Amino acid sequence: MTKEALNRIDTRKRERIFRNAAAEFARHGYHKANINSIAQRAGIAKGSIYLYFTDKQDLYCSTFKEAARNLSRIYGKIEEMDLDSVAKIQKVFEESLLVFPRYRHMFKMYFDLTTSGEEKFLSEMAQLLERPSANFFVRVLTDGIASGTIRKDLPIELTAYVIDCVYSTFLSTLASRYQKERFRVFTNSDIVENEGMVENHFREILKVLQVGIIAENRGRPANRSASSKLRK
Repeated sequence: MTKEALNRIDTRKRERIFRNAAAEFARHGYHKANINSIAQRAGIAKGSIYLYFTDKQDLYCSTFKEAARNLSRIYGKIEEMDLDSVAKIQKVFEESLLVFPRYRHMFKMYFDLTTSGEEKFLSEMAQLLERPSANFFVRVLTDGIASGTIRKDLPIELTAYVIDCVYSTFLSTLASRYQKERFRVFTNSDIVENEGMVENHFREILKVLQVGIIAENRGRPANRSASSKLRK
């Protein structure tokens, strides 16, 4: 259980601790991560880490909680913007790309988490990490349906899930070498981590979400004039 002392330290020190903890866990995994290395890189005395966390597991879990806290802050900021629902969904991608370099290792911890850990722990982490996204996308979609910017026939919860899957997978492409290779297999191109190229990729992905994949004339003859002539 995180100690109360953590809430009393200044914001920059808190961020240094969690960013360096995320880097250590992302590079070495939970079992090989070294608490002393985290403290040293964060610029605090080795024993000081235990003023804020009871043990390594507490620090590990607290790092995920900090990630959820940061994500909730992004969602809160976007919800206050005077934008329609489609623009708010796009804004999630934009804001996440802006903070990605700072929180790269937290993203990698998240994606590594999905393939490790015991069932009870994974269930608890899923509630912690996925609930803010689920609530945000459901609220945005609900508002969009009410305002007429989102189709009324969509199942809201499933649509929220699909959008979040696209969002999470796209960010994992930036955080994971395997996912970068996966992107290359599907697209025959490398995802280049510069602002222009990455933004172009996510806009193309959002376009697929917005327009769908089914042609408007699906189920109708491909050439009506030709069909008419045959009937004559």
